Amino acid sequence: MKKRSVYIVVALIASLAFAGCNLLSQESAIIGTWEETILGVTTTYVFNGDGSAVETTSISGVGVSTNGNWNSDSTTLTILWDGASESEVSNYSFNGDATTMTLSPPEGGLSRTFVRQ
Repeated sequence: MKKRSVYIVVALIASLAFAGCNLLSQESAIIGTWEETILGVTTTYVFNGDGSAVETTSISGVGVSTNGNWNSDSTTLTILWDGASESEVSNYSFNGDATTMTLSPPEGGLSRTFVRQ
């Protein structure tokens, strides 16, 4: 019985470790540069590993940038841009190889699709 309990504990620890790795990789997949272009307007997000972020919106090569901070859990991305009074909250998901990220408002509405640069 003792031996069986040891196997159960080891299996439980291993499954929790693997679940945590998947969550960590999902969240760390956000880190990088993401771009979306709609009707000639390009929006670029840069999410850094230290939690800082930069959004640049440009039209015909002329851009405006805003700095901020981001954090995430397994399904939600939260960004607080400098000077904003409220955070921008989106549900996020990736395609299979994490080259495309879709951001969707939690309350519904239009989703935005960004391509990793």
